[in-house]
Amino acid sequence: MNATNLIDFYNEFATEEKCADFLAKQRWGNEIICQKCGVVGIKAYKLASGRIKCAECRSTFTVRMGSVFEDSKIPLQKWFFAIYLCTSLKKGVSSIQLAKYLGVTQKTSWFMLQRIRYVFENGTFEKLKNQVEVDETYIGGRESNKHTRKRTKGTQGFGSSKTKAP
Repeated sequence: MNATNLIDFYNEFATEEKCADFLAKQRWGNEIICQKCGVVGIKAYKLASGRIKCAECRSTFTVRMGSVFEDSKIPLQKWFFAIYLCTSLKKGVSSIQLAKYLGVTQKTSWFMLQRIRYVFENGTFEKLKNQVEVDETYIGGRESNKHTRKRTKGTQGFGSSKTKAP
């Protein structure tokens, strides 16, 4: 990416296709890696829908699969602009301000900032794979939020692990 200002950035990533091509080049270089079977340097076909079809396993995938952009309907242009703002602004950007810049909701911009910070922290766009360790927790809602007749007696306050799944 050679953008030194917003005009250069906009010209370099003017379309979704340019963004996808840039992402593919950054992730795979000149050899496409199938996201399903993992074969490197496959013969792949670009479909009209923008998906890529692997000649080995015959499955289709996109450049987003396996990356932090995978489970998002947000266009890559907005993702790239958010990354540009996070890296170019001296004090960063808040989710409220990013929402105004991108024309999305604050929840969406918060989600994007979490993913972007994950990328900065780990140094890769790839999502977590294999075994992931998570701390213990109890799953279940608060008793006070339940309807009166559905509340369990004697579970007010802390220590309501009787009604929650570990």
